[in-house]
Amino acid sequence: MAPDPPAPPDPDGVKASLRLLADGDDRVVIERAVAATRDIDAAAEFVETTGLDELAAAVEGVDDPDLAERGDRALSAFRRFRAAATGRLDPADHFHPGRGTDLTGADERPSG
Repeated sequence: MAPDPPAPPDPDGVKASLRLLADGDDRVVIERAVAATRDIDAAAEFVETTGLDELAAAVEGVDDPDLAERGDRALSAFRRFRAAATGRLDPADHFHPGRGTDLTGADERPSG
């Protein structure tokens, strides 16, 4: 007599397992992206090996709102890096020197 066939997998259990696997991958992508924003060589490598589309998908797919926010900030940083590299940086994002600007507080006397 043949053994009974195995019961079909529970769809909700399978979905939960897949979600955990995907969330883990998304977490790794976001953590790598955040770390890569601190170093230009790491940033270039991240964009070449992983890409911004995968980072954007990870930000959308992760369930942790804090991690999603960090991933979104990293994605914005990469977009600014790309814009700066191609000379298309928004003038509002440029550094403006404060030459001639008095930075002393109201209760401070200027030095010199």
